Amino acid sequence: MITNFLYCIDYPSKTDGLQETQKLEGWLLCSKKIRSIKILDDLEGLFFNYGISRPDVALHFKDFPGNTACGFTVIAEKAPINLKNKIFLQVEIEDSEAAVKNIKIALDLVLSNIMSIETDDNNQLMIESFQKTEDLFIKTLKKHPWLTIRMDITNKCNLKCIMCHYKEEEISSRPTQAITADQLHHKIKDIAPYVSHIMLSCGFEPLMSKHFHDILSMLNKNYPHIEIAFCTNAMLLNSKARKSVIENDVTHVLLSLDGVTRNTVEKIRVGSSYNKIISNIKALCELKQKNKRNFPVFYINFVLMNSNIHEAPAFVALCASLGVTIIDFRHLVGNIFFSEHDEMLSSNKAKYNYFRKLIIDESNKFNIDVRLPEPYETTDIYTPEPLPIVDLSEFNAIIPDIQSEEVCNRPEIIRKNATDADFQFLSAATCLRPFNEIMIVDHVKIRPCSYYNGSMGTLEGENTLYSIFFNEKFAKLRQRKLNAQFDHNCINCPIKMNLLPTEAVK
Repeated sequence: MITNFLYCIDYPSKTDGLQETQKLEGWLLCSKKIRSIKILDDLEGLFFNYGISRPDVALHFKDFPGNTACGFTVIAEKAPINLKNKIFLQVEIEDSEAAVKNIKIALDLVLSNIMSIETDDNNQLMIESFQKTEDLFIKTLKKHPWLTIRMDITNKCNLKCIMCHYKEEEISSRPTQAITADQLHHKIKDIAPYVSHIMLSCGFEPLMSKHFHDILSMLNKNYPHIEIAFCTNAMLLNSKARKSVIENDVTHVLLSLDGVTRNTVEKIRVGSSYNKIISNIKALCELKQKNKRNFPVFYINFVLMNSNIHEAPAFVALCASLGVTIIDFRHLVGNIFFSEHDEMLSSNKAKYNYFRKLIIDESNKFNIDVRLPEPYETTDIYTPEPLPIVDLSEFNAIIPDIQSEEVCNRPEIIRKNATDADFQFLSAATCLRPFNEIMIVDHVKIRPCSYYNGSMGTLEGENTLYSIFFNEKFAKLRQRKLNAQFDHNCINCPIKMNLLPTEAVK
């Protein structure tokens, strides 16, 4: 039986710089129901009190029993508590059959950080079982490349969208960082035989990089088995960029567009030109058809908000006319600069549910796949308000941009990489990201995905993507996902919160 503990000491704070203290305050959670807690080896006269109300913790850790009363205090009645020591506890818990069990745990006195402890009755058996799966995973990965590398090739953008972190001066004013083709080649060369996809943008605009064309050329020349993708707002998707996309066999272009009409698009995507965006997109679609290409496949991201959701049904027809394969409708996700936003549909749930049905009706009409968050649970009924008429007249009036750069129409590369079916033995995993994704943050930090709070390592010294992905830390994360163990680094996952859907709906 696996039991997870989570705790944090929030008084004193690490900023206080103390080495000793007479009092500690914090919280402790367990994946099983806690019946009682007592201090072991009480040689220093410590008094432990557990069960203090902590509604702030309950708000973030809803899956843990007893989360509303998980606070504790530790008071030293004699000598002060040395923060370099540990506190040993005996925790009496109830398992799923209401059987009582005592578990001994040690709290490291790390201030202001969320800490985790895992215990297991059959720890050796669990390790042996996982190692067999891990060995099979690595063996299969050698035969069937399956990894996706996600990264930004620059930290700049040409727009300041109302829902984006880049509108903040703290982000947009940072010194320019851009990776060259040679630097990227050096970073991925050891892991490349295991990689099937590379995504060249996550939070910034890749076409802002002066190295964009050289990077595509390098990837196409040195790693022809790797599928190349990037996400763009299409403002800079000019003739030269389109030529590079076609000639270097880019497989997926994700277009970010959040409306049908000029007014809506330019209001949300501050600094954009509706005419230029649509003209560039149409030109790339036309170039693909002219050169009789299967790729790139076009996806479109649409961030659902209070001010644009009424245009979402008509957006389906717009995408169908462009030959878009999938529309990814997603809710506005909070970031470090805001957790609430006037545009969030969580404040207007019935409105979202109403338009969600209309979106699905349109997707069935045009036979196009859409990813949509699930409906909200609410008894409220949305009464349609007077809204502007939405049609495609502005969109239809825009002509494709002129393709002034001549494209060399050589044979298209057809990649044959792994599919999820090759890794069916991982079907029990609660998340596949630690098995098939590597996220490079700021060109150095490595994570399993962009929403994971922890780090798997850094590309410093002798570290490589290969050594980090196959290190003990990454392996332990894969083990937790296979055993459905809690990981506090995943608490902000927008997929778990149904903000970013992963499956098409009908």
